Amino acid sequence: MDKEMGVVLLKLVVLSVVAAAVLGAIYIPTQVQLKIYQQEQKELALVDVMPLADHFDPVKSGEEILFYRALDADNNLVGYSFFHDQTGSQDMITIAGGIDTEYKVTGVKIMSHAETPGLGAKITESAFTDQFIGVAQSDLMLSKDGGAIDSITGATVSSVAIIDGIQVKILEIKANK
Repeated sequence: MDKEMGVVLLKLVVLSVVAAAVLGAIYIPTQVQLKIYQQEQKELALVDVMPLADHFDPVKSGEEILFYRALDADNNLVGYSFFHDQTGSQDMITIAGGIDTEYKVTGVKIMSHAETPGLGAKITESAFTDQFIGVAQSDLMLSKDGGAIDSITGATVSSVAIIDGIQVKILEIKANK
């Protein structure tokens, strides 16, 4: 009986070691591929939020990218694009945004969030994000406060988080352009 128990235990240990080795071997290339995918998604988002741009020039503070200067084919400035992490109702919301040279929003895309499904998660829907297009900084507030943005019913905190995130980046762009 003890010998059988030892054999079973040995088999479990060997199986565990093999499984750990396989998972470790898969994890490393998967992480590399994930980083490539995330970079591709960021590049696509820049184009989505600033469709007039031909290419983007990062504006840095040290190693950190603050925002991107959006340039046309002739290297004329057409606006700015950015990524920003803003605290939402549940967790951080990663926003991609674009503004033209007059600080009017050209596009908004939600890159990631953990907002409540069916409520705050509606921040990803075009019915919400499209209302930002063409809105000047001075009108970038909820309609109940005199602005141009209608909040999502039951998700005012998430709606305000997007507005606040865009406002923060506009101020940062103005200070660093």
